[in-house]
Amino acid sequence: GLDIATTYELVQGVPNRRFLTVPRGAEYATIKLRGRKLGTSTSPRVLVHAIPFVGGDMPNSECQLKRLYAMKDGVEEEYHVRVKDGSTLELCLQLLWLANPCPASIEADIEFHSLDIRSSTLISSQPITITAAKEFARLGASTPLRSEKLNASCSLKSVRRTLRPQSSAIKLGLADLDVQPPSDAEVRSSDSQQSATALGTQIYEMRLGYKFSIEGDKEIKARPSIPSLFAQIYDSPVDSQLWALEDSNSQILAYGGAIHHADPVSLKKGDYTVTLLIRHPNRDVLETMKNTPCEISLTLPDALTCNLYDELDKASTPGLKDDGRSPLGSILLHKGSHKDIYVSRPMEDLPAWVAPGDILVGSLVLDKDKEGVTSMDVLYVAPPKPKKEDSEKEKSDSEEKPDSLEDVVFKAKLDHMAKLRAKNATLYQEHATELKKERPSSVPLLSELLSFALESPVPSTELSEEKWRAKEVELVYNAMQNTNDGPINATTLAQYFGLNEPDKDELEADDEAKKLNKEMKEQRKLLRKTLLSRAALAGDIADKDLSAEAGLSEAVTELKKWVSAACLENDKEKVKLAIILARHAR
Repeated sequence: GLDIATTYELVQGVPNRRFLTVPRGAEYATIKLRGRKLGTSTSPRVLVHAIPFVGGDMPNSECQLKRLYAMKDGVEEEYHVRVKDGSTLELCLQLLWLANPCPASIEADIEFHSLDIRSSTLISSQPITITAAKEFARLGASTPLRSEKLNASCSLKSVRRTLRPQSSAIKLGLADLDVQPPSDAEVRSSDSQQSATALGTQIYEMRLGYKFSIEGDKEIKARPSIPSLFAQIYDSPVDSQLWALEDSNSQILAYGGAIHHADPVSLKKGDYTVTLLIRHPNRDVLETMKNTPCEISLTLPDALTCNLYDELDKASTPGLKDDGRSPLGSILLHKGSHKDIYVSRPMEDLPAWVAPGDILVGSLVLDKDKEGVTSMDVLYVAPPKPKKEDSEKEKSDSEEKPDSLEDVVFKAKLDHMAKLRAKNATLYQEHATELKKERPSSVPLLSELLSFALESPVPSTELSEEKWRAKEVELVYNAMQNTNDGPINATTLAQYFGLNEPDKDELEADDEAKKLNKEMKEQRKLLRKTLLSRAALAGDIADKDLSAEAGLSEAVTELKKWVSAACLENDKEKVKLAIILARHAR
């Protein structure tokens, strides 16, 4: 029959092994254990070990069942393990001899189940896939062995993003360390011991660099991996591999290898790099692996639910809600019956940082009470983002006022000045003088002059780079003040941002308010950047000249009024602010 009942008589230190034939079509087995003591001691503890399949290259941790069973009279324990039809299931029980001074007897009932929905292999690389253009995936459940309960659910929990290396470098390893020792045959055939040690094979190493970015305000858990080389030891095509995850400051956040997945690490908004180190004695092998892809697994903040239906039209139009539809619930499939199941795409909006082509990964659980043995991988290919619908209050491009001829010419002059910044300082200054006469209160012009003060080559006549740049930044700072006919009135700016900003709808309805909001934000951004650069240069000067500490204190006092770590846009500016405050606190 399909079910097997057997009794285990257990004594200390002796494993009791049974080999059971798995019927055709079976997908998992339910093992029920009931024990009774043969003595008066405490409850025995039994190690339960079930091995469904020993062939192929599958890691044993992926398929075996290993549990510790505390035996109690009359109490039944139930375990589930996946099986491969037509193979042999080994079920081994053994007393933990140090804690069990007396023998025990255990009755085991093994039931085989199937919904005839998974592939015949225990671990398959054929998941249920919902493509970008299709709204659903179809599969069928059958019950060839016995009646089964179908209580299914489906959800997507992470995003997989594939990266190609943006840099690669191959070099020879260290001559004294990275050498593969000669074989015994090579040693015996060598003329002398000295020549035998020279027979070792030099190891080459290749470093591949992958870059990716994290977007959004919330942290996202990420985990890199190299799927094409993962879970391979003796049959691995490379000598060894190791990856490291670094942030924009080259700080190592996580690392991993070829066997065990590393724990996900929480990443905030920014740019990150994964460096993969691969070693092999043959350089040509490494050359062929220069485009090895890297996969980044990003955890979704909230799981996305995929509804299940038993009718095609419901699954193909998941956006409809008012037609009386309801997802597939818990049902009983009688022996020999069949049921079509349709998995629809998630109804929730995908996070904004999910890009077209990313793969959303989750699982379909056929029986929520037996998730470990009835789950299947589900993939959903992220489609192109939908076009945002224009609100009634948004104006078309044709209604926006075009730039005047004077504005276009002025912007072109600024672009030309930017190109002269590092090439011809004399000509740059001539153009700057003309433009300051033309528009002395232009925020873009002052931003360009600040960039010149921070990035242009220092004149050969200047003895101190810090003092020269500080002087140039101070000129820009003074020029932007409204007391010097500049565009920025600090009091007005503080009053504007001291109140709640107008919301988007209010700005769209009032062109003047929208224009004012844009101008105020540009002025605040320029002021913050200038104050940050002014304080940083004052700190550099104070490090070399203690008499300049008063200038640093004045610059930091003004800086604190407008700049905090929360308002800065990138990590480089935040680090600069931290250094400035640390210098001032000394």
